[in-house]
Amino acid sequence: MTVVDETAVAALPLRRNRDFLLLWTGNWLQFFGSRMSGVCYPLLALQISGGSAEAVGLASAAAVLPQAVVQLPAGVLVDRWDRRAVMRWCAVGRILVLGAVGVTLALGALGMGLLLALIATEVSLAIVSSLAERATVRTVVPARQLPSALSQNEARGRVAGLLGGPAGTVLFTWTRWSPFLAATLGALVAAINLRFIRADLRTETAVHRRAIHRDLADALRWLRGQRALRAMLPVVTVATALLQVVMQGLVVVLVKEQGLPEATLGLVLGISGCGGLLGALTGRWFMARLALPVLLIGGLTVWAALMNAMAWATGPVQLGVLFAVMNVIGAVFGVATAVYQVTITPQELQGRVAALSGLVVALGTTAGAFAAGKLLHAYGGLLSLLVAAGLMALTALTAALIPAVRKARIPAATHPEPSPT
Repeated sequence: MTVVDETAVAALPLRRNRDFLLLWTGNWLQFFGSRMSGVCYPLLALQISGGSAEAVGLASAAAVLPQAVVQLPAGVLVDRWDRRAVMRWCAVGRILVLGAVGVTLALGALGMGLLLALIATEVSLAIVSSLAERATVRTVVPARQLPSALSQNEARGRVAGLLGGPAGTVLFTWTRWSPFLAATLGALVAAINLRFIRADLRTETAVHRRAIHRDLADALRWLRGQRALRAMLPVVTVATALLQVVMQGLVVVLVKEQGLPEATLGLVLGISGCGGLLGALTGRWFMARLALPVLLIGGLTVWAALMNAMAWATGPVQLGVLFAVMNVIGAVFGVATAVYQVTITPQELQGRVAALSGLVVALGTTAGAFAAGKLLHAYGGLLSLLVAAGLMALTALTAALIPAVRKARIPAATHPEPSPT
């Protein structure tokens, strides 16, 4: 594998980096398609089952389960094989899966069993492709531009989340199969774009017949030796789990306790989504001025204060603004921790380390969602948000007391350049 020539392209802004643009645009269209199809899967399950809430739950479970099952083998695959081939085959696979959903739906031949299998397959392919792309960014972008590149990737996901859901529901109400056709076209463009990327995306490790658990053990052994990353991972996991109280609490506070229409939730999420986009776009600016521990520990501390304020908020606009500020902070230190992990991880371990980290966070999020439901059911929105705020403050304090976290620094070679990219 050939790492990008720093001296040849360092002076080029990202908007003129041909390989990065091909990778970015193709995967943006795939992300956008994923948001469209993802919001339609529960609606489709509801329609096929004749209005069964259980079917909606099964569709949601089929979309979540791959996060726990596929992450680790996907990380090994990404580190063993040519990452261009991995992303291309994932795109082709998604074309076939999404096309199958649209065709069987149009023909009236889509049943629940087939739908669940197609959902799980499509999400699994998306996980593999995402891990491969994250490892590839370091190959096509100079080190000093990694903060900008990962900030733009974060912004891409936020924009897809803002627009993909509404676009998917509009298309679904127009013609049931149309959002899946649109997502198929996005995957097709991604597959074509990969063909024209010039960088060598092959890994340095030769493909060999070796047990997966041995490859994972190598990554785990390396991760255990990284004190700061090893300490930050559980901190971020706990914080992400506590955010589930906010996500579910919005529904409880707005709809149940304040008696507002369900459509009000869309207003809150729209306002908060804009905050996430702003945070992604300004992540590079903050990273150039604040050290990683300040972003992480300070962000968690402000999160705790905002969650406390949300407990006393009296209207959807107030809740939306508070949640938007939370999303700004989350996007900023999300980009910062991603840059830190990508830059300190050896290139041949990128997929596995990202997979291990993603699995831990996904398990924490799942546990947090379950615990949040129990907490909200038992104590209501106000007390649950106050409890979550207190636990978030405790998490920030714990992070501040860990020397490895306080001393963590992003490598100097990746410090954002002062000029815009």
